[in-house]
Amino acid sequence: MLVNNAGFTAPGPIETVTDDDFARTLQVNLISPVLLVREAMRRGHGLRIVVNIASTAGMNGRANWITYSASKAGMIAASEAMREELACKGIDVVLLSPGRCATDLRRTLAPDEDPSTIMQPAEVASALHFLCSNAGAVLRKQNLVLRR
Repeated sequence: MLVNNAGFTAPGPIETVTDDDFARTLQVNLISPVLLVREAMRRGHGLRIVVNIASTAGMNGRANWITYSASKAGMIAASEAMREELACKGIDVVLLSPGRCATDLRRTLAPDEDPSTIMQPAEVASALHFLCSNAGAVLRKQNLVLRR
């Protein structure tokens, strides 16, 4: 199993986004996960499940989050393409799009937000655990949106 769960963003109004902010966000959130899958396929290690963590921000863009929203929209599209391409090789591509989640990054970006009012990392982990089980196999062919 390969889990692509890295995330980065440099939020701010579009006029303040630097080329480096945009490039780094795309590199971490989209390009690197695709390259990791490519490398796993080249090495042929018996990969059976790829898990890509996108975001609801990739489905509905958010003001001041243009780089993050764009990168996660790309991850959704890339995951759907991977799913089509890898299915014939017996590899499932699982796509999760969590909403706001009480991660370290979220605490840094929204320090005044009460973390008890948003999704917890353990809730995302539980959903992922279910999706990777035999019982969850029927849900793997979609973008599973997680919101609290």
